[in-house]
Amino acid sequence: MTSTIELRNMLTLDYEIGPFISVYVSFDEITNKEEYFNLIKNIKTKFNNKYDENLWSKYERKLKKFNFEKDKHINNGSGFALFISVKAVHSFTLTQPINTKVILDDTMEILPLVKEIQSELHYRILILEKNNFKIYRIDNNKITEIKLVNKPISILINDDQKKFYQLVDEYLTKQFSDDDYVPTVLVANEENSNLYFEIAKQNKVLKNINYKTVGEKISEDHLDKVVKDINTQFYAEGIHNNHFNYKKAAANNTVSNDLNEIISDAIAGKIDTLFINEEKYNHTYNDLAITTIGFAGEVIVLSKEHMPVNADCAVINRKYV
Repeated sequence: MTSTIELRNMLTLDYEIGPFISVYVSFDEITNKEEYFNLIKNIKTKFNNKYDENLWSKYERKLKKFNFEKDKHINNGSGFALFISVKAVHSFTLTQPINTKVILDDTMEILPLVKEIQSELHYRILILEKNNFKIYRIDNNKITEIKLVNKPISILINDDQKKFYQLVDEYLTKQFSDDDYVPTVLVANEENSNLYFEIAKQNKVLKNINYKTVGEKISEDHLDKVVKDINTQFYAEGIHNNHFNYKKAAANNTVSNDLNEIISDAIAGKIDTLFINEEKYNHTYNDLAITTIGFAGEVIVLSKEHMPVNADCAVINRKYV
């Protein structure tokens, strides 16, 4: 799992010296160590055509030191990203599909990694039946059942469904109180869902995102479909929130889609959220993203139709800077 904090830490290190090699590798395209080393040879040719050949050895050691086989088989991702400078190397596991590419520049190419971070989804699902429940942890598309110790049992309270749901709700609060950033999505039929939300006090169970079952039970084989549906709801909710937040900020005159203004705001550390149309992505937008993240702003990469305004780039600025 890659976080914005990890990315910000990399971008704000004082000892980083360019030029930078940004490498994105897909395990579908580079399948073994031999192919990875062939990629390094291609990078060498590209590097020496652009920069001083005497610099290459500083980069080659770092590229060859990266353990391709370990990353592929242990981290279980779709690929990885490497960012190599004169003095350091940083690696990130990727979970979303990516095309293998190499970029040599004076700054790191971060937009694909930004897209990776914003697509990360981590939540729990509570599968609730009339007299039983299960909880799963979802990390992107990985589904892990959580073993429940001392869970409430309906038969012990004479199958009182309302009382049982109260105990389930209290159990959730107790078990996951230290895991505040992970929300829970309810999976239940209409009747059970309505009854649970009638008595629920656990505020991490989402009401705007849920999955309604037709019957009582969800089979293991059906879980993939449930997760895909919930993921779609999360992404749709994110797009809705982007539009809502931009419209609200526009009413307060804290938005802009003028590139010159945005560049000035980024350098001044004024940007709270930077939206970039991925179809118009270029070097300027990449550097805007680096600057924004360096000042603890958020960067969101979107398709043209999902941009909150008809522009290639737009920002919500902080109110008090």
